Amino acid sequence: MGSSAMEIRILRPGDEALLARAVAMIEEAELSPAQAAAFLADPSLVNVVALDAGEPVGFVYGYVLKRFEAVSFFIYSVDVEQTHRRRGVARAMIEALKREGRAGRWGEMFVFTNAGNAAAMRLYASAGGVRPPPDDVVMFDFD
Repeated sequence: MGSSAMEIRILRPGDEALLARAVAMIEEAELSPAQAAAFLADPSLVNVVALDAGEPVGFVYGYVLKRFEAVSFFIYSVDVEQTHRRRGVARAMIEALKREGRAGRWGEMFVFTNAGNAAAMRLYASAGGVRPPPDDVVMFDFD
């Protein structure tokens, strides 16, 4: 990953300030300490941060989906600071999630992207993702 100071962490309760900094890095929102604590206390939300010299440079989050037949993990967002892209940061965060899944948290992990997003297509393939054969799946968004 380039820097020997790089660290990949799955955030846990107690990491509220780090979660707030990671969320601010991707400009999603500004979290209050109470909001950050609530997110970290929720076992259905998993947050992974990449730190370079203690500062967030990458952030992945997603949701544990409990179904009747299995437990899955949906990667909702993968973000890496421009200065740290193409250095293995996103892949290392995905690998951390794969280890978490293998430890018994869930049986499968998936992500959606656009075929035109070449960087995401390379990332997910290099991390061991397999694209199923084309089918008729269509996603609808609701406001």
